[in-house]
Amino acid sequence: LLAERLGVPQVTLLSEVSVGDGVVRGRRDGDSASEQLEASLPAVVSVTDQSGEARYPSFKGIMAAKKKPVVSWDLDDLGIGSDE
Repeated sequence: LLAERLGVPQVTLLSEVSVGDGVVRGRRDGDSASEQLEASLPAVVSVTDQSGEARYPSFKGIMAAKKKPVVSWDLDDLGIGSDE
């Protein structure tokens, strides 16, 4: 639904993802076979829990993140109109 609303391609349930040259490529694993998928950017991409190893922050990274400013955007900043 999101990709359709934005008018961009989507690739879903990827277990591997790579991005380069304006294209996103990935592998979707099924029960009996794997598919290689490709979409031009911008695109909506979703991944599975097998897409990579979790990266846990260090204590130093957590403390540094607390000091970073939080930027808030509204719909006008994103160029999106509200559907009222």
